[in-house]
Amino acid sequence: MKDENDNKTIDCVAEPKPKLIETELGIEKLCLCCDDYYPMDDEFFYPKRRKTASGVKYEYEAVCKACYPIHYNKQTSRRYKAKSKHEMAA
Repeated sequence: MKDENDNKTIDCVAEPKPKLIETELGIEKLCLCCDDYYPMDDEFFYPKRRKTASGVKYEYEAVCKACYPIHYNKQTSRRYKAKSKHEMAA
């Protein structure tokens, strides 16, 4: 976008979305993969259990259940790209 008074380019940076919002359905969490809000419960997000110094903390994953295999299979697929010599010969 260019300013009419100046010939310099202005960067339009959108405000980042909040990770949690309060709606009539309760607290909703932002899925980082599909960029939509879903209710923060076990139906839409996988629960995650973390041990801390003060005890056990329960959280939810950053991506929804629909996006979970898409998001995490990208990471694991790189591990299995290297084939053994037997697979290359076949």
